[in-house]
Amino acid sequence: MNYYNNNTNKIRRKKISTSNIDEQIEINRNINRKENIKNNNLKSSRKSRIRNKKKKHKILKSLLIISLTCLMLCSILGSFMVFLSLKDSPKITKKLIEENYISSQVINVEDIPSNLKNALVAIEDERFYEHSGVDIKSLLRSVVHNVFTDTTQGGSTIEMQISKNLLTNNDRSIKRKIRDIYNAIQMDKIISKEEILGIYLNNVYFGKSSYGVAKASKAYFGEDVRNLNLAQCAMLVGITNNPAKYSQYSEAKKRQETILYKMNKLGYITDTEYKNALKEKVTFKSEIE
Repeated sequence: MNYYNNNTNKIRRKKISTSNIDEQIEINRNINRKENIKNNNLKSSRKSRIRNKKKKHKILKSLLIISLTCLMLCSILGSFMVFLSLKDSPKITKKLIEENYISSQVINVEDIPSNLKNALVAIEDERFYEHSGVDIKSLLRSVVHNVFTDTTQGGSTIEMQISKNLLTNNDRSIKRKIRDIYNAIQMDKIISKEEILGIYLNNVYFGKSSYGVAKASKAYFGEDVRNLNLAQCAMLVGITNNPAKYSQYSEAKKRQETILYKMNKLGYITDTEYKNALKEKVTFKSEIE
């Protein structure tokens, strides 16, 4: 007995077209091709990055070698320059410095007003009590300034200025600068900061043929240096920067105001002292006579 209905329950087979098979194969090929291209690109990109990385490392290595070589050569040259500059240089002693005093009228540092000493530190060497004869920050700043600008800026500490005034000379040379640096460091080892201020103020030039604060105080104010007030101290210290310019009262007054501002900013004087000193009527002896 046959239970299947030939008309309604016939098993139908799906006929698969050959063109569909070919199309699917082509699609798969394209996918594989794209995958291969993508993989090849990734490999190529990876190789390129590796090559670039190696190239950069090679360049950096070469630059490092060149830099170290230059540094070594500069170090050798610098050491040779220092050796030549300090050759036959005398040992720095307090006696040597005193033997080279310029001023014939020397006053004890204890008798010099504190305002005079503070004014000097504020305008000439604000880190005076922190460094050991040489202010590296100020020195580097002045080197950069002088290299990249048309103007010159000094980086000398008070000790270095003493060396230039009493032990070396005014030559603008590397040799003199090296000797001043060396002398300043040695000076700071054997002389107190207070004594260093006294040496400077007793020998620096104030104009009007006056070396040292004792003579300068008489020349400008007709007074003993011990009796100078804050306004006078600031004005007198200001003259040392450029005696030819600041020995003129109008210019000296401008410089005085700058120094008083610095003293206030660094905490050497109070706001009240600062304001009162600005108002103080200070006259030069030459203007009265």
